[in-house]
Amino acid sequence: MIIGVHNSISGGISNALKECISLNTTATQIFLHSPRMWDFKDITDEAYQFRKEIAQTAVKKVIVHSSYLITPLSKNTETVIRSRELINKELKNADMIYADYYVLHIKGNSEKPMEENIYELSNFFKKVIRPKKTKIIIENSASGIGSDFRNIMKFYNTLKNINIFGGLCLDTAHAFESGYDIRKKSGVIKILDEINDISIIKLIHLNDSKTELSSHTDRHDHIGKGHIGFDGFKNFFSFKDFDNIPLILETPKKDLKDDIKNLFAVKHITDSIKDSLK
Repeated sequence: MIIGVHNSISGGISNALKECISLNTTATQIFLHSPRMWDFKDITDEAYQFRKEIAQTAVKKVIVHSSYLITPLSKNTETVIRSRELINKELKNADMIYADYYVLHIKGNSEKPMEENIYELSNFFKKVIRPKKTKIIIENSASGIGSDFRNIMKFYNTLKNINIFGGLCLDTAHAFESGYDIRKKSGVIKILDEINDISIIKLIHLNDSKTELSSHTDRHDHIGKGHIGFDGFKNFFSFKDFDNIPLILETPKKDLKDDIKNLFAVKHITDSIKDSLK
């Protein structure tokens, strides 16, 4: 199992690798800068150090999460322009650290029909740089146009022809909050049916939900402590389709002790499934 958490870059991006060593994890997800700021410093020197240090760890997957400010379908033309400038800079820097994936939410314009949103998004990404290694993967949201996997697939089936796109990221909390009851087999089957190709799920954001089913409110909780719960995750992991997909936890975190508890909870769940099959 390739598993990790969203790591802190306090003090520099290499801090994420120090956390991975402490947690004995095999994947890392980071922001390249504060996700609520348009500007960030050049990381060329830090990227070199990161590439050098990662060889001394067990990390097999590196994921960069996009800034929260990036809004390609904004009604504001200036925001669209700044979003393109920022995504270009983030992709360039993600490529510098040899990131496998760059996770992006799609925020649609609800005042426009789906076809127009798709057309505008396609045009937006035709003007985005082409990294050598890093691929963009689309993450489902808790609300809005990106919360429905049928909509996500409409976007993806168009965008996949632009070779910077590599697949999808499935967030368990967001799926639950948008109405997919993954506590039940029928809820997971609904997701798999709507995606219709398990191979395009490249990453799972494994999070419990502080809010109820169909709340459309994004609030993550500790694994097993939220409305999905231990039994819900046991159902989710009982689907062998997810066995080889890397996992990243974005659970609440005051310090590394919280990550340790959540990683242990995942191990407890997956071990209990293995024991039940003996």
